[in-house]
Amino acid sequence: MPATSPRGSPTPSLRSAGLRQTPQREAILRVLAQADRPLTVEEIRGRMVGRRSGLPTIYRNLERFVAEGWAETLLAPDQTMRFVRCHSRHHHHHLQCEVCGRAVEVDGCGMEAMMEGIESSTGFRITRHQVQFFGRCLDCVDAKTVDTSARDARI
Repeated sequence: MPATSPRGSPTPSLRSAGLRQTPQREAILRVLAQADRPLTVEEIRGRMVGRRSGLPTIYRNLERFVAEGWAETLLAPDQTMRFVRCHSRHHHHHLQCEVCGRAVEVDGCGMEAMMEGIESSTGFRITRHQVQFFGRCLDCVDAKTVDTSARDARI
């Protein structure tokens, strides 16, 4: 089970997960916690304040954070892998705005019956799944004009 952080802390307890508490790890988690949309590794590196880490270090830490359940990978429409900070301690999915790129967690799955049917018909044993929903957030729905060029730059 993922380690948890004290209430109000932007970063989970690295030590509880058996990790050294380094400035790089704290900076990566802080950047993810402050972001309102999924970020590429390069965007994470660019937002890190102070001493920056190399891309391999950021990738290794993100891989561990995903394993701990603190972050998830999302494949953007441009086929770029992005990372989002997860706050739920249970299975969930994400809804991402096609205009501004904002992402939110969606509770509930409802996929169990469908997965059982797939297992029965294929003989596969499903071990995990990932579903991502796309749409427009309330701010973008309410906007009078939709700038599609901004969408490609933000998502």
